[in-house]
Amino acid sequence: MNRKIIYALLLLCVSGVGMTALVSWNTKDPRPSAEAIRTAVTKSFSLLQTSGVKFIMQGRCASCHHNTLTSMIAEKMRAKGLGEVDTTARMRTMAMSNGLHFIGNPNLNNQFIQAKFITPYILLGLAAEKYPADFNTDVSVAYLMSQQLTDGSFKAEYMRPPLECGDVHLTAFAIRAIQLYASPAQAAQTKKMVQLTRIWLEKQTPAMQQELAMQLLGLAWSGSDAAAKKKVADRLYAMQNSDGGWSQLPTLKSDAYATGQALYALAESSQILEHDADYQRGIAYLLKTQESSGAWIVMTRSNPIQPYLNADFPPYDENQFISAAASNWATLALMDALPAK
Repeated sequence: MNRKIIYALLLLCVSGVGMTALVSWNTKDPRPSAEAIRTAVTKSFSLLQTSGVKFIMQGRCASCHHNTLTSMIAEKMRAKGLGEVDTTARMRTMAMSNGLHFIGNPNLNNQFIQAKFITPYILLGLAAEKYPADFNTDVSVAYLMSQQLTDGSFKAEYMRPPLECGDVHLTAFAIRAIQLYASPAQAAQTKKMVQLTRIWLEKQTPAMQQELAMQLLGLAWSGSDAAAKKKVADRLYAMQNSDGGWSQLPTLKSDAYATGQALYALAESSQILEHDADYQRGIAYLLKTQESSGAWIVMTRSNPIQPYLNADFPPYDENQFISAAASNWATLALMDALPAK
């Protein structure tokens, strides 16, 4: 009897192991396919190009939400060998350089809304388009350098959240813009400024998603060590919601703006390996929330400070600027998830 019981138990154990292996073998890999990602970014990039041109034509300027981030996508498109035809690059570049001429003018700077944010965003966009340094970029870099505080930070305005708010946000983008366009004669000054910024960023403990994402980007750009980046990345991963996305604020649901930005920062700072499953859940969230138009819709939480302008971006109302920004961040994140060319 004892032998029969032992034999039965062994049989059940072996069967259980076999069933576990069978279930494991049949479990679908949750990793989003490269084909699905390519389809998503192709749709969004086409929409962003078209709407970006319409914004330039109607607004007579370039924008962070419609143009500068799109140039960063175009750079990744080329690097990943997607081969998408970018017919709007020339117009984007001209609009950005013309805008830089305006906001980089010391006589007009204080009259331009949010010039502190617009300047670094445009410089990052121009760098993505391989725009060479010129008088306008030189003046703009000089302006940004003059804005750094003695502790290494840059003081932000808070008039148009989320795209243009946050001291950590501005500090990260400003120091990156300076790195990209400072002249050789400014190398020593730039090195000192970057070091000050890095030290300041490493001391910060932001509580909001965007500030954490920007802190992580700033640490990567300013040369922080792996331990410092991991510390911030772990906090950012801890903010991930059960649906795989991130929220701009604790009181809001997941959206593509926060999710795309978080994933982009994690990828650009090489903070994926230890959290690959969480990262893939974030990518899956973006794929399942994209509209058929190619856009990701996000509701605005910014106070209107300028006349409404329709650039034909979904949802075709006052929420289209933040939706364009969200679609740009989401596309940048998806581009990073694609394998190298």
